[in-house]
Amino acid sequence: MSAVEAQVGMTNLIPCNEQCGGSYDAYHFTQTEKEIGIAVPLTPGTTAKQLVVEITPTRLKIALKGKEPILEGTLYKPVKASESTWTIEDKKELTITLIKTNLKYEEWWPCVVEGERQIDMKTLKPPAVNMMDLDEGAQAKIARMMFDQEQKRKGLTNSDDIPRL
Repeated sequence: MSAVEAQVGMTNLIPCNEQCGGSYDAYHFTQTEKEIGIAVPLTPGTTAKQLVVEITPTRLKIALKGKEPILEGTLYKPVKASESTWTIEDKKELTITLIKTNLKYEEWWPCVVEGERQIDMKTLKPPAVNMMDLDEGAQAKIARMMFDQEQKRKGLTNSDDIPRL
């Protein structure tokens, strides 16, 4: 089932932003086919020692020490925790980068953690991908699909029907 199909009947969807993510009261997120970016505004002067940032393959927690979590829960999909990072930008914004685990297939998240309001996946407009940025297997599949489409246009046999040597 696609993410769009899974959202049928949902009424509290939020608009997708230009970076394929969503904006919430306490943070906003962006995404590419390889990673999730989370930006949390902080009180100017906040230091790393004042923060609790816990990233595991399946969970995320963001909080100021001694305060209620800003964001906490089970991630929509697993991430590579050992490759994920966080930093404080200009002493006023926490920036987290989560590395997606399923890099073979383009997969877009409707939310960062389960139970959050989801972005409206019908409004998501993924950026164009340069074919040269794809791995050899993906390039070969696209080349084959293009060949088959051209063969069909000409009324000729497709790659499945051509005898193998």
